[in-house]
Amino acid sequence: MELICYGNSKEKIRLDFLPYKNTGDNKQWDKWHPDDYLRIYASDYVKLLPYIEKIFPLVDPVNGEIQDYFDECYDNWISVNDWREIVASIKKDITNIENGVEILFFNKFISWIEKQMTWADIIVVEGNL
Repeated sequence: MELICYGNSKEKIRLDFLPYKNTGDNKQWDKWHPDDYLRIYASDYVKLLPYIEKIFPLVDPVNGEIQDYFDECYDNWISVNDWREIVASIKKDITNIENGVEILFFNKFISWIEKQMTWADIIVVEGNL
């Protein structure tokens, strides 16, 4: 699924949001719904970055290492608990947004994230900057 506010699918720079669930004791991570990912292009994901970057540094939910910053060029493994914090922060600020298009964008993003949080353990954000 693509979520577009001002961007377009011809943009090359994007973030992909990929939900995963731990499927066993050996920390085998699988996408439960392989087609259920979200793509947001650079023109739009810049609106989300302040909320995502706010939770860093964080502990990688898989290997326990500290992730000092959000990396737009690589994978960012973010736990559902951290996503709850991101969503709460967006919901707090959304009442101050006056642009109806941006409100719709944020609400669709929140809706997608909350749906994934009902089954996923993590949502990986892959950047290609």
